[in-house]
This record gives sequence, C-alpha cells and structure tokens, in this order.
Amino acid sequence: MKTFSIFLAFSVLVFSSCGGGGGGAGMHSLSDLVPIATETCYITPPAPNAELVSLLLAPANGRQASVLSWNMKWISPEGSLKTMPLDFSGAGQIIPLEFAKNRPTPVLFYLVINGREEILPAGAIYPVNKSGNTLVPSWLNGTSAEVLLQILTKAAQPQADAQHLCNYFNWQKLQEEFAKRVDEPWLIETEAIAAKICTGSFSVSVLKEEKTYEDVFQPGTVEWVCAPYGDAKPVYAGELSYFPLSKKIYLSSRGFVIIEKKAASKNALVITELAE
Repeated sequence: MKTFSIFLAFSVLVFSSCGGGGGGAGMHSLSDLVPIATETCYITPPAPNAELVSLLLAPANGRQASVLSWNMKWISPEGSLKTMPLDFSGAGQIIPLEFAKNRPTPVLFYLVINGREEILPAGAIYPVNKSGNTLVPSWLNGTSAEVLLQILTKAAQPQADAQHLCNYFNWQKLQEEFAKRVDEPWLIETEAIAAKICTGSFSVSVLKEEKTYEDVFQPGTVEWVCAPYGDAKPVYAGELSYFPLSKKIYLSSRGFVIIEKKAASKNALVITELAE
C-alpha cells in the first residue's frame, strides 16, 4: 500500500489520536506560539458553477430568487478561528489576510444560500497554495483545507500540539493525490482523513468516494438538483445521474433536500424537503 512519508519520527509518538486526550499539561491555544514573523497575502472568493448561480438567482415556480453570500473562515496567527461574512455581489473583491509565516493555515469560503451553510467550501492552504503574495482558493482544495481546519479546531488534544502535527504533514502531496483520485469531493469522508493524519497512519487508500448507483428523477418531483459542492453541475429531471447509498443533502429547485433510496428498484428516490 502506498503511504506518504509525511511525519518526523517523534510526531507519531506524540499524537495517539485526534479524539484522544493530549494531556492536561499541554497548551489549549496557540498563544505561546505567536510567530516572530507574519506575512500578508491576498485572496479572492472563487466563482461557483455559473449554471447553478443562474438557477439560484432566477425566481421560478413562485419561489423568490435566492439570497447568496459568503462566510470566509480562517485561523489567525494567534491561533483563533475567524469568520468574515462577505457579500456575494462583491465576489471578486481582494481580501488581505495575515498569516503566521510558513505555518500551514486553512482559509475556507462557504457559499451561504438563504442563510444556510450547506455547500461544501472552497478553500486554500497557506503557504501551499500561495503564488507570490496571492493565495489561490479552489473548490477542489476546499476539502484538504477543511481537513486541516477540523484538526486545528475540533481535536481533543491541545491546539498547539495539533498545529505541530500539521506542520509536519505534506499538504501539497495530499492535494496532488486528491486531484488524481477524486472526481466527487462531496463523497469523501473528511473526518476519516483527519483521523488518519492524527494517528500518523494516513495513506492514499483513505481517498475513496462513497459508492453510488444510477437513477433518474421523474417529472413532477424536482426541476433540478445539484450536489452540495460549488463546482458541481445541476442535474435536471429526466437526466440519468449517480446518487450515494447514504442520505445526502442536495440543493434543488425546492431548496435544500435530503435524497435517499428506500427500494431496490429504479426510480425509487425519496426526496425530503428540509425546513427553512
């Protein structure tokens, strides 16, 4: 099995699990790791699929046009999680952000639709996705950025320990392998990737999409559905598409819905509309 060489030897000894205790004596913030040097980079929200945006902004069947905005999230040089709401109309705006120099740091852009943050984020990892003084986000790299954010903000061990771990992981290699192996990022379990990284047991075998089946929406159900991924293309009623076996949230002409299959035969898709 192909495995990355991504850690210094001591890191596996220090981190037994992201969910396990990191020891009461550790720091619980990065306050003691404030870097000597910081760097300012500039970042711009990426463009979602144009066809999806046109559907959302066009009123149809009595529904009003959707209200779109962004939530940008990142880790500050001091180690705290920051959130900045951004207007969608200013999607091309250039935003300066300060980073702890050479410390792997995620930046995520969540597309907010009618107040709901259900779309998988676009993102970038500093300094991996840096070109000059510009940080370039993409929908594909949003997955690896989300994994990094999960490790830094949701782990039970002290945050300083989590940051040390992330400093020795090869995030560029992860993004390269992800681009080679994954067509549908929304079908990847980011929690499994984060857990493997924390235990020093990550290998490319974790980069597996959930199994899917073919089916089609019948007329009269929905006009269109779209995977909860900003680069995804909408699928219209009558078009054959692929659906995961588990319940998943989709964006549709009826708003956010859960789609599942409860029968073995085709054309047995069940659509449950989520409460606004």
